[in-house]
Amino acid sequence: MDLLIEKDTGQIKLSEYNLLVQDIEASSPSMMVDRRTVKNRSGVINAGAQFVSKTIKVAGSFYASSLLDYENRVDELNALLIDLDPYYITKMIPINDELYQYQIPGETTNDLNLLEIEHEPFKYRYKVQPDGDLNFQFNGKSDKGLFFKFTFYFITAEMPFGETIPKTLSINSDSISYDGTAKNSQLEYPWTIKLVADTQQSGTFTLMIGSKTFSYSSQTDIQSGDIFLLKGIETTKNGTNVNNYTNREHFVLEPRLDKEIPVTTNFQGTIQILNFVEFYK
Repeated sequence: MDLLIEKDTGQIKLSEYNLLVQDIEASSPSMMVDRRTVKNRSGVINAGAQFVSKTIKVAGSFYASSLLDYENRVDELNALLIDLDPYYITKMIPINDELYQYQIPGETTNDLNLLEIEHEPFKYRYKVQPDGDLNFQFNGKSDKGLFFKFTFYFITAEMPFGETIPKTLSINSDSISYDGTAKNSQLEYPWTIKLVADTQQSGTFTLMIGSKTFSYSSQTDIQSGDIFLLKGIETTKNGTNVNNYTNREHFVLEPRLDKEIPVTTNFQGTIQILNFVEFYK
């Protein structure tokens, strides 16, 4: 196992600092529930709830050749992980499944270098900030050097979910594949529906995605090449705000058992989702 750290300046894995990651645990997202009571009325009124944050624990060990090597390693990790600006972390999974196969004692004789095992990133990542100090604990000495265990805690900086890498998704059928396990609302995360007309058509159209229906109505025909951007809080046509011609609807990508979100529209042209991301609890 390994941990990939991604910043604007580049990316690096903890194994490149000779740290062996042995465990990565992510909590369920914490919830804030607004419950209200009414005098002389039994029970409570549920006034809504929201997910707040998610914590990620990373634990493992490493060897230092000397105390000086240890202190230098701590400085490097503080420089990497203790940052005022949020960054992304991704769990890295070993590609070689043979690592966990059963062996009888003495079946193999070569040492297993866990730091050299090839890994691949998991399907989602977390945007985080450090949660508390980086913890290091001395656990003895061997012919490999000074042995330390470490524990790092992170907390989600914005959305309390795992996030897939943003991409542009073309809608070419009557549904959108969504594998996420949490809702993704345009009012909480900046994704956009882009519509490009491929022919002259009526100035009125609707677009339904899941349970939400957006409508646009104008006396002026839509021309071939016109570009609409539906951002949830704003709709533009060729760069000009046209909120007054819409019902001001926003869209929400909601998890479904069949992992397909239905799409219906009478718009003639191409439709894309810009900055498409799936959220995982």
